[in-house]
Amino acid sequence: MVGTSVAGMTVTIEERLETLEVRVGNLETWAGPGQAEALADGLRAVRSDLAQVRQTQNRHTRMLADLTSDVSELKSDVATLKSDMAEVKTTLAEVLRRLPEPPP
Repeated sequence: MVGTSVAGMTVTIEERLETLEVRVGNLETWAGPGQAEALADGLRAVRSDLAQVRQTQNRHTRMLADLTSDVSELKSDVATLKSDMAEVKTTLAEVLRRLPEPPP
């Protein structure tokens, strides 16, 4: 099976996989003294950072839920206010209609 072209040469997928298998097999031996500990420390740091990100995301999720609830309540309050103002307008129109005519 034909794979990609590397430097003008056609390389099969099998050849590419064999090359990768050799590189992975030698990967551990390329690591110098302390490399595994450094990688482990780095992984611990990444996990710690990820835990902080999760905490922040959870806090933001709760805040968003609270805000969504607050917005729903505000929408309800605005609808009530609109209804009340319509009633005020109607009442004011009736009061103005009952006022005597201004003197000439």
